[in-house]
Amino acid sequence: MNVNRLWVLGAVLLMSVVALMGWSLGISPKLGESRDAAAERVAVEAQNTSYELQLATLKQQFESIDGLQVDLADLRESVPQGANIPQFVGQLDSIALQNTVKLTTITVSDAQSYAAALATTAAPEAAPPAEGAAAAAVPAEDAAAGATAAADAAVPVAPVVTPADNLIAIPISLSVEGGYQNVLDFISGLQQGERLVTVSAFGTTATADAPGMVTGTITALIYVLLNGAA
Repeated sequence: MNVNRLWVLGAVLLMSVVALMGWSLGISPKLGESRDAAAERVAVEAQNTSYELQLATLKQQFESIDGLQVDLADLRESVPQGANIPQFVGQLDSIALQNTVKLTTITVSDAQSYAAALATTAAPEAAPPAEGAAAAAVPAEDAAAGATAAADAAVPVAPVVTPADNLIAIPISLSVEGGYQNVLDFISGLQQGERLVTVSAFGTTATADAPGMVTGTITALIYVLLNGAA
C-alpha cells in the first residue's frame, strides 16, 4: 500500500515537473513571441498611418505647385543672384515718380556678408533735421500726419533666413527731394517694391530755396542670394 502511494506521488510529481518544463520551454516563449509580434504590428500600423498622412499632404501641396512656383519667382526677383544695380535704379526711378519726389543721388558700397552687415547696421532711427530747419522743412499738419508713417517706413523687413555664406548684403545711400509726406511715401514704397530693401536710417532737411520741400537721406541694404538655385 505504501509502495503504491509512493508510485502515485512520484507520478504526480513527475507530471508536475513535465508540465512546468513544458510551460517554461514551450508555451511561455511562444506567448512572448506573440506579444512582441502584436506590438510590432501596432507600431507598423502607426507608421503606415503617418506615411499616409504625409502622402496626402504632399498630394495637396503638389496640387498648388503652380502657385508655389509663382511665389518662388517673386522671391527670386526680391533677392536675385546678382547685384542687378541698373534694374534696381530703374525701380527707384519708378517709385520716385509714383510718389512725386526726385531721386538726386544713389551710392552703392562694397558688398559684405549678411552676418557682417547685421552686426554693423544701426537700429532704425530717424536722423534729426538740421538746426533751424525743422519748422521750414515740416509744416505742423504734415508732421502730425506723417509721424506714424515715418515710424512704419523705418521698420526694416527681415529677410528670409538662409546660410550666412549664401546671403550677401549691399549697403546703399539715397537722396530724394520732395514734400515731407511724399518722401515718407517714397520710403514706404521702397520697402514694398520688387527688390527686398531694409531701411536702417533716414532723415530730412529743409530745402532752402523751396519752402515746404525737404531733402530726404536714406541708408538701407539690398540683398543678393548666391547659388539661389540650390
